[in-house]
Amino acid sequence: MISGIKGFNAHQKRVLAGCFIVYFCTYVGRLNMSPTLPQIQATFEGLDSARAGLLQTVFALTYAAGQLGFGYLADRFRPRRMIITGLLGSALSNLLFSLMPSFELLVAMWTLNGAFQSMIWTPIVLCMTGTFDDRERKTASFVMSFTLAAGHLVAWALSLWLSKLLSWRWSYRVPFAVLCLAVVCAFAMLPSGFLGKKPAKDGEKTGGKTSLPFGALAGTGLILLLAGCVLNGFVRDGVNTWAPTILGQSSDSLLPKLAIPCINMLGILLGGYLIRRLTLDARMLSGQMMVAVALAALGAFLLKLSPAWPLCLPLAVMSALLQGTNPLLTSLVPMQYDYSGRVGLVAGLVDSALYVGSAVSAPLAGFVRDRLDWGGVYIMWLIAALACFGLAALSSRQMKAWADSRQTGKNTDD
Repeated sequence: MISGIKGFNAHQKRVLAGCFIVYFCTYVGRLNMSPTLPQIQATFEGLDSARAGLLQTVFALTYAAGQLGFGYLADRFRPRRMIITGLLGSALSNLLFSLMPSFELLVAMWTLNGAFQSMIWTPIVLCMTGTFDDRERKTASFVMSFTLAAGHLVAWALSLWLSKLLSWRWSYRVPFAVLCLAVVCAFAMLPSGFLGKKPAKDGEKTGGKTSLPFGALAGTGLILLLAGCVLNGFVRDGVNTWAPTILGQSSDSLLPKLAIPCINMLGILLGGYLIRRLTLDARMLSGQMMVAVALAALGAFLLKLSPAWPLCLPLAVMSALLQGTNPLLTSLVPMQYDYSGRVGLVAGLVDSALYVGSAVSAPLAGFVRDRLDWGGVYIMWLIAALACFGLAALSSRQMKAWADSRQTGKNTDD
């Protein structure tokens, strides 16, 4: 797929392929959790849904906190070094997770995994920002978006297969080897030096342009966007975490569960197609896709008593649309801040906000499910999706107003 892209030179193709392989492998080492939750609950007697969801919560909280710190540091350190450190740490965390004899130790190991995984995405965004120009970034971002769908599919399929064939513990031992392979690819294919613009001090000129003061980021609609990202992550990881359990209660077959990551490809294709064809910016498009997520949640509510296959459809549509919004928020939005040298910081903030939502998603959905069944969970996701749309629309409007005022100021200076 990457070798056939027109307009990219050999260096760009190598970097893009390296970023793709590395981030695909990271998903194998973190999306392996959801399919094994029922087996983990069976291993540790008395472990209810809300407590089992704590594993996803600690991962998400640690990942979100790590993104804040590493997003800031990524603008100042060499990306490849951070990526390799994160991969090695995640590999070791998966291996140790498979050996732990108690649920408390599982929580500790998955917390470590969240910390190491948070070191990887922001440097990858910097690699792409420094390798591709504005025109090429949409194509590179579109290609990278398939890592989520492909990683989701492989992680779920591999984890479900290993847990059925051997035990859930092998669903973490095999990703150890996959992540070690990713280290080799990162070392061989990613650039070793600093990429992109060094972050300037507030108001300092870089390359003939005045950098955006840190405090002025709020004027670009970023705060509203981050609030929307919290809700996006809340719904996204709620669906990803509990869909295998929901469908498993209706059918023992693996096919309905694997249909969701397969259909995710369609959501990513849709997001990529729309961003290239429509005049909407990434924020507004992600918000409008959340309206469709809300409609799918309503469909899941109406089909809550149905067998696995009918119920699989609205869940798959929700998951696909949410995966489609992911590259819009995590890649294209941060790249809008390249002129200010704040790409790493904004990428870290956006990813952190998504995982703040993820942190409360699994236990809250488990809590609501234990008391109101899955119908209450679907309504909760519907409300969150609609609120996310409103925040995205307001953020888009604020960003446009800020850009217009900035352009007016430039014309005045000229």
